[in-house]
Amino acid sequence: MLYQALEQFKVINYQIFSYHVPNYIVSLGVLMLFFVLVNFLLNLKNIMFLTQSFVQIIFEELYMFVLNIVKQNIGTLGIIYFPIVFNVFYFIYFVNIGGLVGYNLQLTSHIFVTFCISISLFIGVILIGIYNLKRKFLNQFIPKDAPKLLFPLLVVIETISYIIRPFTLGIRLFANMFSGHVLLFVIISFVIVIVEKKLIIFKILLLVFPIMLLFFIMTLELLIMFLQAYVFIILFCVYLNDSLHAH
Repeated sequence: MLYQALEQFKVINYQIFSYHVPNYIVSLGVLMLFFVLVNFLLNLKNIMFLTQSFVQIIFEELYMFVLNIVKQNIGTLGIIYFPIVFNVFYFIYFVNIGGLVGYNLQLTSHIFVTFCISISLFIGVILIGIYNLKRKFLNQFIPKDAPKLLFPLLVVIETISYIIRPFTLGIRLFANMFSGHVLLFVIISFVIVIVEKKLIIFKILLLVFPIMLLFFIMTLELLIMFLQAYVFIILFCVYLNDSLHAH
């Protein structure tokens, strides 16, 4: 049982047979098995009945949603990078949702995980920019039509703003997931304390507001999880667009 809000983010080892396995590995493994199972069931239904299920329609709509984001922010050159954008969106989104399952660790509430995702993607963006633009890749560190006397200062400012991109990506995702789960813990703890009271009438009167608040916060958290995955791939597409068009 958790007694403090930050205990839910603690990395602990589970005893599985004769091995000590960290809880983040267990959470990620369960999530991956869930993906495989859902994919298998969807394909099995399509093979047997040749009809679209409601779940498959939702997945196809999300597929088109991500594809439209790539077209709007990168253009036709970005279509070849659609698979990586698509996988990043679904990975972050479903990892966020998986954190709401009881006894499961919220992976994106750890800044190490979000930094690994953002920095690895940022390195890929740099390599793509160097491969496609060659020397023109350096032009994005010099604002167009800027006075030559300001070039040294502008280059330093643009370089710093470019380098901090992966850190802003990782911190934004981490901060939203971390704060959301702390808030949920505080509200749930308040409900548990009220339940432990002896007066039944007192319980009923005080439980209405926190339960309604908990429902509202949970709904808001689901929306924030989708929004954070959406914002992440939007910024990723913007950075990728700079590496393709030298803006």
